[in-house]
Amino acid sequence: MSFRLTLRPVALALSLGLAGLAPSAHALNIVLRDISSTPMTAEQLGAFQQAANYWSSKLTDNVTVYIDVGFNSLGANILGQASSSASSVSYSTLRSALVNDAKSATDATAVSHLQTGSSLSFYATQGDLSTRLDNDNTANNRFLSVNTANLKALGLTTNTTANNPDATIIFATGFASSFAYSRVNGQVPANKTDFITVAEHEIGHALGFVSGVDSIDECLAANNSCKNSFETQAWYSPLDLFRYSAAGKLDVTVGGTRYFSIDGGATAIESFSTGAYNGNGWQASHFGTSVITLMRPFVGDGQSYDATTSDLLAFDAIGWDVAAAVPEPASYALLLGGLAALGLKRRRQAA
Repeated sequence: MSFRLTLRPVALALSLGLAGLAPSAHALNIVLRDISSTPMTAEQLGAFQQAANYWSSKLTDNVTVYIDVGFNSLGANILGQASSSASSVSYSTLRSALVNDAKSATDATAVSHLQTGSSLSFYATQGDLSTRLDNDNTANNRFLSVNTANLKALGLTTNTTANNPDATIIFATGFASSFAYSRVNGQVPANKTDFITVAEHEIGHALGFVSGVDSIDECLAANNSCKNSFETQAWYSPLDLFRYSAAGKLDVTVGGTRYFSIDGGATAIESFSTGAYNGNGWQASHFGTSVITLMRPFVGDGQSYDATTSDLLAFDAIGWDVAAAVPEPASYALLLGGLAALGLKRRRQAA
């Protein structure tokens, strides 16, 4: 069976596949603080630490990220809760930081296809669920909401501490027995959910794998006054700079068919989920469901994996430095094209 966590602001599920990239002399340092009402067991804390160490082995940015973690009693049917600290940053500042931080082939391709100027143009969902080209230079075009951990990777802030963390990840004590906290030869029992995979996924959200499409979707579902602020504040994230529905069509609408691309939409690297309420039923802060990736929205019992090439490309594109080079776009474009065609065929067969 699949294990789906209802987390806020982003729900969880997982997948992995790439292992053993050699760490750099510099590495991301993730500091965990147990805020459980009853301290976690050594096994639970060790699994959290292994997940943190995994990201430290993959990302070489010389920064420290603080995350509160633990198990606590949550409300009925709530499996977990997660949140991240974020700040509003102008698009021009963020773009300059991405350009200055560019080190890899992925970076070079990604920044060369970012829109110029200080205001973004994209297709967006409106308060009445209609869609339009949004290029009116209002706040949602000029500012983005960026996780503080992601800002650290870009050299834009260091203003968090152990007492003022970048993120909080809490699981319900009532579901603690559903997890396997260690892997044997890389595997977990068929009737258990791999906690290390889950924790790696949630840390991935903390590091910046989030989409403002979820906030729009949740506002529309609530049908309240937040719809009046779609134009007046930052809603979208750095990951949304790479959210496309066609070549040249940056698309942060809820629903539809969206994909991750670093070359202006010409190459579809991985599909995105499109919204829990008005999309495909899964939060948009995830890859799609048809391919196993760390950042897809669920994990099946007995499954155990780490980040795939697609996952690492996404973190590379939003400003993290990957420990070992992932394939350059030219080398995987044909493969991705073949996978996209296969996915299209499968969707047609399922229709």
